[in-house]
Amino acid sequence: MAESPKDKTSRRKNAVTESPKVNSQKDTTPQESPTETTSRTNMTLNQKTRDRAHSMATEDMPVCVICHDDFHEPKLLPCLHTFCKKCLQQLAQSGDNKEILCPECLDPQPITTDIEKLPDNTLIQHLNSIILASGKSSKKGGKSKKEKDINCSSCDKDIAAVCRCEDCKEFLCQPCVDSHKSMKALRGHSTITMKEWRKRRDAMAVKPQIAKFCSKHKGEEIGNYCVKCRKTACKDCADLEHSGPTHNCIPLEEAVQQSRQQIENALQNTRQAEAKFRGAWEIMDKRNSKLKETVDNLKKQIQDVMIREREEIAKREETFLEDLKAVDQEKRKEMNAFYDKLEANLEDFWAAQDLADSVLDLGEDYHVISLEKVLCERLDLLSSWRPSLPSEDLAEIDFVEEDDELESDHVESIVEEEVEDGEIWEMDGVIGGRGAGEGQFDWCRGVTVSLDGHCVVADWGNHRVQVFNKDRSFKCVLNTSKTMHGRLSMPHDAACLPDGRFIAIDKSKFVRVYDPDGKFLFRFETVCEDNVAKGEAVELSCVAVDRRSRVFVGDVKRNVVTVHYSDGLHIKTIPTVAPSHIAITSQDFVVVSCTQKQKVRVMNFDGKFAFQIDVYGDGEKLRPRGVGCDKDDNIYVVHKERGGEKSVHMYDDKGTYVACVATNLNEPYDVELSPDGRVVVSDDDTVKIFRKVCTT
Repeated sequence: MAESPKDKTSRRKNAVTESPKVNSQKDTTPQESPTETTSRTNMTLNQKTRDRAHSMATEDMPVCVICHDDFHEPKLLPCLHTFCKKCLQQLAQSGDNKEILCPECLDPQPITTDIEKLPDNTLIQHLNSIILASGKSSKKGGKSKKEKDINCSSCDKDIAAVCRCEDCKEFLCQPCVDSHKSMKALRGHSTITMKEWRKRRDAMAVKPQIAKFCSKHKGEEIGNYCVKCRKTACKDCADLEHSGPTHNCIPLEEAVQQSRQQIENALQNTRQAEAKFRGAWEIMDKRNSKLKETVDNLKKQIQDVMIREREEIAKREETFLEDLKAVDQEKRKEMNAFYDKLEANLEDFWAAQDLADSVLDLGEDYHVISLEKVLCERLDLLSSWRPSLPSEDLAEIDFVEEDDELESDHVESIVEEEVEDGEIWEMDGVIGGRGAGEGQFDWCRGVTVSLDGHCVVADWGNHRVQVFNKDRSFKCVLNTSKTMHGRLSMPHDAACLPDGRFIAIDKSKFVRVYDPDGKFLFRFETVCEDNVAKGEAVELSCVAVDRRSRVFVGDVKRNVVTVHYSDGLHIKTIPTVAPSHIAITSQDFVVVSCTQKQKVRVMNFDGKFAFQIDVYGDGEKLRPRGVGCDKDDNIYVVHKERGGEKSVHMYDDKGTYVACVATNLNEPYDVELSPDGRVVVSDDDTVKIFRKVCTT
């Protein structure tokens, strides 16, 4: 009978903390020697069988999980699960394949559709016969019909018999009993009551099912077993059918002893293999605890760091915790996969060991012999299994806290960088500074440059997007108090359409479009109305526009980049992991920066992977943020290492490292290329502009 989910959960929970029943018995009871084990008497075994079977009659007897009825002609599969012969035949006929899988465990070992070739589960047959003989049903809550009275066979009257004469072999009613006793010739006959006769009959029902005499040679007692043919034989069968060098006949008692020993040896090997899986479970628990401790410690560190941050940037704590939660969920998902595999393996061990124990403890000689082959094959297979464990890195998290102090009014001088190919860059100017006035910022986020040279900056802390002229003077703000739909709240990124219109995204689910003077025009969503009605989570993170005026919008919650026409009409959806920044090349390749995976992925318009960028300089690990592309499709990536280097690096259109554009930045976030080739970087509360001075 299959375990309930609650039982499985309990069993899994106690898999390591509790020892198996057989082990606990071994701790307190002296071990039996092989001689003592094989010398168990039939009388003791029969008594144990009757006691166990009658006990099962009052509880739940296993039933076929296909028909949910008592087993009828039970067949044993290689995985040691039992089903009715008829049920398996129907299952085989319903499929088109020549092989079927176990309906209960879906064991990958294929099962032949020739059900007749499967071994009979003689133990289940035997237990069912015992329970039926006891007058009780194997079904839960079932009751057998009342047995019909036996009429007297000594007279012609239709009277129920009250006893049976053991000498006459007749059932007697009460008048016949009196006559029996009164006749001098019959006074010495032995009579027993019907109750006593039924007890003897029931006792006969639980005797071994192995035949005592040969069916081919009348009167010949079966006392041999052919090891080669795996069949019992009388003396004549042994001489006529099982003789010669290709056969090996041994006494039946010796065959039973050998089969019992084979099963016990195989069972012992599986227990040793099971112990390794239990040990693996303990290792997984330790690594799980280590992961939890790591997560807890990092959570505390993150919270301590965020407490020291100024009030305006306090919401960064939520971002850090969400990142940690995502890593935690990903690692726990991997751990749960290993837990599930170990649980499935342990269930296989337990199922096989339970059946082997039942055969050894409850089975008669015939059951031991008939089930020895399939049992040993399964137990030997389980003994060869070895547990697989994940790398220790699964319990580690590479997570570095951000600088404790953020300099608000510090503008670093950018050191000119000369690299192998002779690219030299220098700072060409700075826009802004900390504040809330025109041309001032409170943490710059996304930055973009239009075809006519307008610089557009997402001013996150001031809840607006500012636009600057080509000469870097203030032009307008993409936000208005005249309409609710045009208002921005913590804008993340901005983009420019070729016709001069501007696009902005914030923490809402809308993409907003403004005219060249900053006036709000309309807004659109990146998901269909049906998904919105279902409450699908949306978190827009980045936006870019290609040469054909198509709008690309990244969504880190749904792990997609959606493509739209400039009027908001949806074109297609490209799956990608956590797109935090995005840029489009002139060849319509999509460059996506994933801070979660710490790499930049480049794919074509259909989402097919082209290459990735995950190192800079001499092979150091890249921590990417913003990305941008120039007219030659060179790729520029912001590198921001918490507590370490913060810089901008250049790669060619194949992802090969070219040069370092800028170093010693403060808090760089995004990068964009102007039409004249200048590199524009949003850095904390300023926008810094760099130009290439020479190529040596």
